[in-house]
Amino acid sequence: MHNKSELDYFEVFPWNPGFEVGIPAIDEQHKQLVVLINRLVNTLIHKEPLEVSEAFSDLANYADFHFTAEEAIWKETFQDDDWVASHQQNHASFLPAIRAIQEKDADKPLHEIVENILRFLTRWLAFHIIDDDKRMALAVRALTSGDSLTQAKQRADQQMDGSANLLIDIVLNMYDGLASRTLNLMRERQARMAAEAELKQANQKLEQLSITDQLTGLFNRRHLETIFDSEQQRARQAQKSFNFLLLDIDYFKRLNDRYGHASGDFALRQVGQQLLALCQGSDQWAFRLGGEEFAIISITDSPEDGRSFAQSICESIALLAIENQDSDAADTLTLSIGVVGGVPSEGDNRDHLMRQADICLYHAKDQGRNRVICQTEPA
Repeated sequence: MHNKSELDYFEVFPWNPGFEVGIPAIDEQHKQLVVLINRLVNTLIHKEPLEVSEAFSDLANYADFHFTAEEAIWKETFQDDDWVASHQQNHASFLPAIRAIQEKDADKPLHEIVENILRFLTRWLAFHIIDDDKRMALAVRALTSGDSLTQAKQRADQQMDGSANLLIDIVLNMYDGLASRTLNLMRERQARMAAEAELKQANQKLEQLSITDQLTGLFNRRHLETIFDSEQQRARQAQKSFNFLLLDIDYFKRLNDRYGHASGDFALRQVGQQLLALCQGSDQWAFRLGGEEFAIISITDSPEDGRSFAQSICESIALLAIENQDSDAADTLTLSIGVVGGVPSEGDNRDHLMRQADICLYHAKDQGRNRVICQTEPA
């Protein structure tokens, strides 16, 4: 069973010392039955099929063990007395009665099924312990004190008089009311938790939409501006190279003009998916800035690693073989990339690095496109 916090668990059928019959083995087994009943009702409320199945199975198995153990105790004392036979019949009716409720209520709402099962379990167990088991335990004590079997049964019947039956009815009604109130609280809590989870999920989706480019699935310019400074600071603290890459699709307007805007959007999506696939690490971020312009933040051990990464991006996009016959750089879609890299200093700022990367991108285009230019390379 999955672990639940204490706030998620409700004791719908609390154990009461008044349930003790005075025979330690039986009392301990009754306590465990109460634990398993509480677990079953909680799994029914949480609506987790595997847990419900496991809880039913555990209750059935333990009930079978308890009934066998208890009947052995009574049989040793009462031999073949009709009390033993009656007790065995009562035990035998337990699990079939639960299954009958499930089958009869199969078309009802879950909360009604839970309430009906809980009502049966609490009433059956409370009545069985307070009336049947206590009566037989009283007879056992009378036999121990020297009474004959007939005298012991009479003494037990006398002690279990009308006032005791009235008490039983009061206790059972109390448990019915407690169970109903508890179930209502449980349903309200589950409904509130479900609503809170849905709201949280909706908020997360809105937040994700606000930082995502809808065409490519990459982060957008807004998110770039949000994380740029923190990632730069992280690289400075780790004394690693902070690499900022500006990427531009070569002759993208010609691709749009020749093949149509639908093909242009398809090309942008493919480029976006490839960049996303290449930037899977925690030190790599890919963005679409708008139009055919993209950006990448990459933190590497050295500026040379940043340049190598940029070169692998260029080659990877070329391998997509997206047709662009009117390009002067190649017959397929290519990228030009400008790279600024190095361990950041205190004086570095976002605007300066972006301008430097833009200058490198300009030189990449001026030198024929489909290439990478870094700030340390000659223009």
